[in-house]
Amino acid sequence: MIPATHSEIEQIYLAAEMSQSRSLCITACQSGDGVTSVATALAERYLLAGLKTLIVDLNTFHPAFESAGLVSNTLHAQCGVLLEHKESHQLFTGLPVPSQQAELLSYRDPAQLSVNVESWLNDFDRVICDTSPLLQINRSNIPAQVVANACDHTILVVMGSKTTSGQLSKATELLSHSSIQLLGSVLNLQHQATLGQEMVRELNRLTFLPKRWREKLCNRILANDLLAHSA
Repeated sequence: MIPATHSEIEQIYLAAEMSQSRSLCITACQSGDGVTSVATALAERYLLAGLKTLIVDLNTFHPAFESAGLVSNTLHAQCGVLLEHKESHQLFTGLPVPSQQAELLSYRDPAQLSVNVESWLNDFDRVICDTSPLLQINRSNIPAQVVANACDHTILVVMGSKTTSGQLSKATELLSHSSIQLLGSVLNLQHQATLGQEMVRELNRLTFLPKRWREKLCNRILANDLLAHSA
């Protein structure tokens, strides 16, 4: 999980606030790119700022939240329940993935979803929507571009060393509609090798050097702070 006080989360928070964005759609090309991590960290940052925040799980492909079984004290179940993040067990006020087919179909309707977002904003200061991946579409998904259309701004999470230029091009094309406002993109470097790790990999190819020499050089490279940044 990403800490709410992380400098990159602070940059996203400031960008959203300066853009006067009250509802955010957070999406990515593929599953596992870090959408939920960004969404939960940003929700925490809003809460630290004293803003009532609602997380809406619209990722029917891989839901990250489940109902904690308790209705929020100050809210009706239709407006928000306590959601538990399945991995971290953090609790948020939010709405789980729709379980009824009728509700799912209404969320897939751009006009109706826009009405829903406006309704949520009557009770909350900020709304964050966690969506299905843009490029993984099936008949039960709520298309991410529909959610993006209903929100003030959209953030695209890109996984370094995994997302291809073709996937990124296709994703940006889906978000290119005039009614969709792209706030920016977040480059997730979780699986991106550092410059030092890349140098170590290349050094280990020099098999003509004695193994002891290579190990000594590798340890010195990995201990260098200047080489600890992503390549």
